[in-house]
Amino acid sequence: MVEMLFGLYGLTWWLIFKKFKLLPINLWTSVTSVFILLVVLFMGFVFLGRYQPMTHRAQTYAITTPIVAEAQGKVVEVPVQGGEMLSKGDVLFKIDPTQHQARVDSVAAQLELANARLGQETELTKRGAGNRANLDRARSDVDRLEADLRIAQYTLDATTVTAPADGFVTQVVIRPGQFVSPMAFVKVMVFVHAEGPYLVADFEQVAIEHIDAGDEAEVAFVATPGRVYKATVQAVQPILADASLSARGSLESFNKAGRRGRVPVLLTLEDDVSDLKLPAGSSAIATVYTGEKHHLNLLRKMILRIKSWENWVPFSIGVGH
Repeated sequence: MVEMLFGLYGLTWWLIFKKFKLLPINLWTSVTSVFILLVVLFMGFVFLGRYQPMTHRAQTYAITTPIVAEAQGKVVEVPVQGGEMLSKGDVLFKIDPTQHQARVDSVAAQLELANARLGQETELTKRGAGNRANLDRARSDVDRLEADLRIAQYTLDATTVTAPADGFVTQVVIRPGQFVSPMAFVKVMVFVHAEGPYLVADFEQVAIEHIDAGDEAEVAFVATPGRVYKATVQAVQPILADASLSARGSLESFNKAGRRGRVPVLLTLEDDVSDLKLPAGSSAIATVYTGEKHHLNLLRKMILRIKSWENWVPFSIGVGH
């Protein structure tokens, strides 16, 4: 973009001083022309950066859920494939339920016996021939076994892992015959929710003063050169990552205090981009029209469209924000 501005200024200078010779070339006109160029560039970037901010740091994000095994055993079935659309409740994979079913049957049999014993102790107590301690012990055994049965049944149910919502899975790394264990940090696949993707633009703090929910915005995806899409500001994140503190058992050094953190702004696309098949994580250039200094909107729209056409080039040729 800077190159284009210099080119336009150079063309204007050539037309005035060379082509039509409207002004003579001397020290005063040369210094003045350079000074005017610097002032125009400086004021243009200052006002555009505050009232029509643009950022190259915009990206789409998807909500994901790591899928882990909650039961131990050998995988017997993996009926899903990566990228296949699923509905909530569809089976992701199954674990051999034999040992877990046996545990349920064993606890159920013990519970049946404990209930019978509790009934006997209750009847004896009513007749005055029983022992109160034996009755309490029998009731305690029933309560314990009922809890054990619920745990065993939960583990048995966990041998069939289903989709938590509508979406699809990716990075399916398990196969029938593999052994899995319930460890939270070992993912067997990643579930991507059908909602979204969400578009987040990262702006300099100097631009946030005038950005409000509902402001008009435009987005140019790197994957679609020459095309610009309408968007709206949905929300401005009220806290920066650099400002978060959490208990860690040691004093905070505050080394991040001098950093100029950027503010995430959530944008909602107004145009339908479903036909583009953009993967989550697609990069974009985004600009917001705050309503202040609206006479500069046309200039920013031109800049954004030029930047969009620059995406045809497989490397960056401009100066980003």
